[in-house]
Amino acid sequence: MALELIRVNMGELKTGGPYDILAAYGVGSCIIVVCYDRVRPVAAMLHGILPEKPLSGSALKHVNDNKYLNSGIENMVKLMIKHGVSLPDMEAKIFGGANMFENGGQAMGSIGERNIRMARETLKRKGVSVAGEDVGLNYGRSIEFTVDLKQASVKSFSAGTKII
Repeated sequence: MALELIRVNMGELKTGGPYDILAAYGVGSCIIVVCYDRVRPVAAMLHGILPEKPLSGSALKHVNDNKYLNSGIENMVKLMIKHGVSLPDMEAKIFGGANMFENGGQAMGSIGERNIRMARETLKRKGVSVAGEDVGLNYGRSIEFTVDLKQASVKSFSAGTKII
């Protein structure tokens, strides 16, 4: 059976099963979180843009929760459970969070650093361990996660290709 490529764009959350590859291209300061079942070929990929969803505001009713890592990861864990994955069988891998521009003296760190921190904190709070990562530094990445292998191919011009 042929592999199917499922592209996950900014602010999207998609799932894949046997014979699927979940992919995100040209990832800079965004974070890609892949949550997968350790046993079965089921996975979800979140392409988060910002660390956390604002707490209030009338415009928030129509906001895409998956743009934000805190609410997007919450949605991803719920979606995995809906697909029959038990929390103890979930693992995650995270990618991206690059510092693409000079900080300009930001006290809280770059958007990439804040995204990495939020992804790690939210996964820990949900009880999902991080089994691998390729985050930070100053270059973009493209990620292709093969669901059957539970493995990501991470490509960048400056660092070549890594299997995580």
